[in-house]
Amino acid sequence: MSFSWLTPTPMQVWAVEPGAMQITWGFLPRGQLTVRVNRDHPISLVHEGGPGSVALESLSPGPKEIEITSVRGTFRLSTSIPERPGGEELCRIATISDLHLGSGNWGALRTIRDNDPGHRDHYDMRCASYAINEAIDWGASLLIIKGDSAHHRRERDFALVGQLVDRFPRLPMILIPGNHDVDRTHPIDIPLSVGKRGLRMERGVVTHDFPGVRVIAADTTIEFKGTGTMKHVEEQILTEAADSPTQNLIALHHQFQEHPVATYWPPGISRREGKRFLAGLNRAAPNSLVTSGHTHRNRSRRSGSVLVTEVGSTKDWPGVWGGYRVFDGGIYQTVRRVAAPSAIAWTEYSRRALLGLWSGWSPGTIEDRCVAL
Repeated sequence: MSFSWLTPTPMQVWAVEPGAMQITWGFLPRGQLTVRVNRDHPISLVHEGGPGSVALESLSPGPKEIEITSVRGTFRLSTSIPERPGGEELCRIATISDLHLGSGNWGALRTIRDNDPGHRDHYDMRCASYAINEAIDWGASLLIIKGDSAHHRRERDFALVGQLVDRFPRLPMILIPGNHDVDRTHPIDIPLSVGKRGLRMERGVVTHDFPGVRVIAADTTIEFKGTGTMKHVEEQILTEAADSPTQNLIALHHQFQEHPVATYWPPGISRREGKRFLAGLNRAAPNSLVTSGHTHRNRSRRSGSVLVTEVGSTKDWPGVWGGYRVFDGGIYQTVRRVAAPSAIAWTEYSRRALLGLWSGWSPGTIEDRCVAL
């Protein structure tokens, strides 16, 4: 019987995108790291010990051989940097989901406690906050929060969401609810907005045009239920997507189930509804990317010409945010781990949930995470 979930994750290329990659590891001792790509000039940095990450920029497309030297020895990795989808890069958009602000312990039995109790923020808040900071540094001009920003339908949880968004007053944001935001924990009205900045909680369909892309975000929740539906938003999404002069980025909370019955937890939008919507989208606007959260995992698939992705949570293993680089010739999705030391130390620790089953279930493959429309 393997207990790999009790050992640190290996050194790996976690994410790629045109011109860049992210390398992550579960543990290295404190000391100097030297990173060399294709025998080019090495990059040196000091690692404080534990889990970590390094992002490499300004890389040419094509195969790469990476050599990382630390006090523990030399690691060798291989990857390939993708070509740009074509044309000029026009904008960058980031997404986060399943923040669950106000959550307590983690795990099926809620027995996994915060491993940094002295930090000013609980793990859910610090992971979300660091994710947004890193998305801003990456170049995001818009942040979409794809639901479950609050852990439960409680005033104190929505107050935490307000505190989070107020930390970034200059970053444009779109906020849609998830099933936890509309659960039956407390019979309160869902706030119309959160924070001193008054960020609206969008309860229908909202559309914004950015250079090269129409962003469409929609509320797929059902009051007091965990599953989702397209019934009240499908027609408007299809109309907005068909009328778009550019490609579309469509953000939802719930994923589309691929089978008539749910084969994993949590169930999302029924296969019947999802199949009907995706068929309509292929007819109306095939140059579309649909991204969701809800499952806390990373996956991607094609439905005709439409790219359909799921991006994991900020707050539990592997702890990620999604980036969308918009080009004249397409959209490239990359999914990066939240790299701040206190965040990545927590998400690495959180792998032990469900007796380690979570460790293998949620990451997906690099092809799931990093993919072009």
